[in-house]
Amino acid sequence: MDNHLLDPMKWKNPRRIFVNSMSDLFHPNVPDEWIDSIFAVMALCPQHTFQVLTKRRRRYWNILPGANYAGWSVCCRTYGWA
Repeated sequence: MDNHLLDPMKWKNPRRIFVNSMSDLFHPNVPDEWIDSIFAVMALCPQHTFQVLTKRRRRYWNILPGANYAGWSVCCRTYGWA
């Protein structure tokens, strides 16, 4: 996992953080343990706003079924376009 995982814990002033801006946190090749670690850091840093986008809404809901806010993009039938 990336050595910057704990960086948000060092920042005192609130920031808006785009998690995985060039990839998809819920891609099948991303281990559940990595996702758990990332969301643990997010939970420990309530002063920040974290933005997580995904095309894989099914995996998102399987891992975070009780999440209050969710957003995903849809580009084709592969990722859920009706």
